[in-house]
Amino acid sequence: MADPLTDPVVITVVLAGVALAIAVAYFEMKFIHKKMKNRRVRAAKQDSNLPDEAHNAIVTAKAIAATLERQGVRSHEVTSWIREAEMAYQRGNYRVTNDLIGKAKERLLALKSVQASKGDIAKLEQLSAVGGSEEVTTKEILTKEVPPNFPQSKFSMQVAGSAIEQARASGRDVVQATELLEAAKGRFDAKDYDGALTMARLSARSAEGKKVEMPAAPSKRAPTTVIVSDRACPSCGAPLRADDAFCRKCGTRLVPSSCAACGASLLADDSFCPKCGRPVSQ
Repeated sequence: MADPLTDPVVITVVLAGVALAIAVAYFEMKFIHKKMKNRRVRAAKQDSNLPDEAHNAIVTAKAIAATLERQGVRSHEVTSWIREAEMAYQRGNYRVTNDLIGKAKERLLALKSVQASKGDIAKLEQLSAVGGSEEVTTKEILTKEVPPNFPQSKFSMQVAGSAIEQARASGRDVVQATELLEAAKGRFDAKDYDGALTMARLSARSAEGKKVEMPAAPSKRAPTTVIVSDRACPSCGAPLRADDAFCRKCGTRLVPSSCAACGASLLADDSFCPKCGRPVSQ
């Protein structure tokens, strides 16, 4: 039996394995070295950009703070953070600078949101204080209740008027559109802003050459007859005529208040006339 240590096949296999291991180790070390090198390059680039980023961050934060300060919003906390960031920048601590400016920006954005939500109420209150209590302030005008469809109807009438002028200049028939616009103005003067809005929109459509049907005039309701009587329904209290057999409102069957034969007065629970004995119709 051949000695394994001197067998050429065994020696070849061992040498091939060693060569493969060396090749794998070489390529792995080369890849890791390249990866580490790229990481160092990126880190170096980031470090080289830190001064510019820190400087720009300080300038931006100071600009936002100055804008809010002109609007009457000031934060001592933000001022302190910006001052510390400037000191860190001068010492070369750019990461610390960016961290401090990040806090300042978050606080400034929160203050800006609060200021935006308030709108112009603070300015209107200042105008009110300057103008005096006797004058109508801008805030009172803005907060005054406006009837529904008042501005919409007014604007629609202006649009309809412009459409009629353009149609007349183009040679189109504007008779119907003009009638609708006059109707809209009449309803607007009568404070019927819903009707004015409808008429104005129809007028604009007619001026544009679209087919529009004239709305029917509101029907006049027949005058309501008022019943004047001392008699009332025992169930709902509605007024009744002397000859009513049922209530006009709730439909309750009514008991006669007097005997049909002799005219004697009857009570609500009478089944017979107390004078002539005639049965009371139920």
